[in-house]
Amino acid sequence: MSNSPEYDMALSFAGEDRSYVDMVAENLKSLGVRVFYDEYEKADLWGKDLYVHLTQIYRTKARYTLMFCSKHYANKLWPNHERKAAQSRAFEESAEYILPAKFDDTEIPGMLHTTGYIDLRKHSPMEVAFLVCEKLGIETRKIKANRVPSPKCPGEAGKAEFDYSSHDGNFRIGDGLFEIETRWSKSSDRSIQCSSNGSGVRGIAVAPKGARLTDLTNVADLDFTSQNRRPEIGRFVVFQNDRGIYGVIQILEIDDDSRGKPKDRLKFEYWILRDGTADFSTLSPNP
Repeated sequence: MSNSPEYDMALSFAGEDRSYVDMVAENLKSLGVRVFYDEYEKADLWGKDLYVHLTQIYRTKARYTLMFCSKHYANKLWPNHERKAAQSRAFEESAEYILPAKFDDTEIPGMLHTTGYIDLRKHSPMEVAFLVCEKLGIETRKIKANRVPSPKCPGEAGKAEFDYSSHDGNFRIGDGLFEIETRWSKSSDRSIQCSSNGSGVRGIAVAPKGARLTDLTNVADLDFTSQNRRPEIGRFVVFQNDRGIYGVIQILEIDDDSRGKPKDRLKFEYWILRDGTADFSTLSPNP
């Protein structure tokens, strides 16, 4: 077994539990943990014999395996393959290696009732990430607060609202290659500042006043020459991420705590084009 494993933590889970695990993975990554999470390894996994490769990951290449146990996990083919590889490592070394985290009380084959675990019904993804850091000996008290991941809506379309005075005003839409990190700051209760500085956004444009979603037939023709924009309520803001993917946000509501509101709040509706085009005109408003 390598004295210097490639990963601090390998995540083993069922696809049905991905939304929770994804948040754990993001927090671990932001805290400096070397984590094996399949979403971060798509290019590397492409074309490999996954049976052999995943056996190596869960048996030899991680310091620990964090196992997200659930009714889904117990019945799925790949999680069980990962579990067997991890249990083989634990048996051979007779040492702590598998760290169980339970969504429910489903029994997992080979998992002893006396094995310590954490109950995910009582812990947030951020709390799980901090517990992992403690297990790894990472001093979380010394970690800067701004390394906590910004809030996110992973879908390709939806509505969201958040306090833009938090997380340096950052909010992410989309996921993976299609993720766009937006950045917002105070302007007024009728407009808001958005910026592309250091956020993985190639450019920002604002659609003409009065434009509707159906009018946005080719957003590539808009003016993307400025890193800062100040859209008003109702306007459409167009973002292009560093992979060339376009997303559109319509500003719905703005609250400004310096103008009588209890906090700074931005509410918006968004759409992302996963086909790589620049035409939003065929899309419909979100329900």
